[in-house]
Amino acid sequence: MAHSVFHRELGSINLSELDLTVPEDSRLWRSLYGRTVKGDLECVECREADPGCPQYMFLRLWKGRPVAVHYSQGRRHATAPESPRHKALKDRIATAAERAGFTAELEARGPDGRRRTDVLVHGEDGIELGCEVQLSYTTSHSVTKRTDIARADGLRPLWTTDDPSSPLIERTPWARIDRMPLEAFSSGNALLVRGGVKKLKLARCDARSPLPCPDRGHGRCNHWHGTWTPALGMHLDRLIGATAAGEYVPLYLPVQPGRRARAAHMWVSGDDHDRYRDATTDELAEPAPGHVDDNDPAEPERLPLSRSCSYQARQGQDRRGDVVRDTDALMPAGITLPDPRTGLRAPRQRTSRPVPSTDASAHAVGIPGLIPLQPGTQDRNRARPVSVPAGPPDCPSNLVGPCAVCRMPTHRYGIGGNPLCPQCRRDRRPSA
Repeated sequence: MAHSVFHRELGSINLSELDLTVPEDSRLWRSLYGRTVKGDLECVECREADPGCPQYMFLRLWKGRPVAVHYSQGRRHATAPESPRHKALKDRIATAAERAGFTAELEARGPDGRRRTDVLVHGEDGIELGCEVQLSYTTSHSVTKRTDIARADGLRPLWTTDDPSSPLIERTPWARIDRMPLEAFSSGNALLVRGGVKKLKLARCDARSPLPCPDRGHGRCNHWHGTWTPALGMHLDRLIGATAAGEYVPLYLPVQPGRRARAAHMWVSGDDHDRYRDATTDELAEPAPGHVDDNDPAEPERLPLSRSCSYQARQGQDRRGDVVRDTDALMPAGITLPDPRTGLRAPRQRTSRPVPSTDASAHAVGIPGLIPLQPGTQDRNRARPVSVPAGPPDCPSNLVGPCAVCRMPTHRYGIGGNPLCPQCRRDRRPSA
């Protein structure tokens, strides 16, 4: 990958000077991007140092900037060999799958040769879990392409990273662990999953909620709203076994205007997935192949014209992003339930309660479960069982209520009322 390229008609072009927001540069880029054939563009370094080598290049966008890439795989200046940390984490994932009762393959290749999976776990009910370890920097295009290939081969991708700014976060099913040394991977210590695994939490929208109702924007609705929260206490070894067994499944949430600013991928339990699917009105589906959300034009780097491929130099730098993508922030699920035990969206049918009557005939025959009322008074203890004795004989029934401690009837309301009955008041008095 380089920012300088030689065009057989236009000569040397410094791609880092192109500003795709400027009409002139945009027209030049559109005339070249996707319109050149093999042989139109050549690597400047290869053309001068070794004209006989495979030197042809093509154009692409990398993080919103135009770059040139070699056609030949041998001239892409691939990264250094697999690091010891990368290999140790691969072995750790394979061991975790075998301890869970599954078989695992290292460096499993696809039938057409396009795919090479770090660890392929053969799970239950035909689940093929494709585990990818990504501890170094990668681009969103590479993640999307490799994920699409894995899905086309029938795999369920699971990417593991230790970088909260990695471009793979929220672009593929992922899990993030802490950045740890080599010894931590091979010693058998627990590797906590810090991101990528969520739990559906339901909170009641009542007076205790500090925020207004998210549906109405004001007040409280007394229903239950769902929120995706990070799952605490999940270990990577446990996640490998749970995903291979189908206990945890991937969930893709597309962009929702006004609710989600960007798409999200997460691992959730099967119960949470079913509950969310039954309660939401969104259509749950896999993301469209090749969808990348960072193709917007970026500011040009304006580097000097170089006669050498800059890919090696870029790899020597710290390519970790400066924007943290894994923020551990709570994500509204966009569902509202009247009762978390039922999972129904429709309001529940309220059962009718008996209304006390002041009619004399009603008092004469008696209404089961109700205490007769004095004419013209309000009932403060509606539907009180008959088996409960009435309050003090000199206290009107509309001023009788349950004691706050023993729940026995007492003069609770009106002038002279008290939340405690006389006996409980005596028990609370300090002994002499």
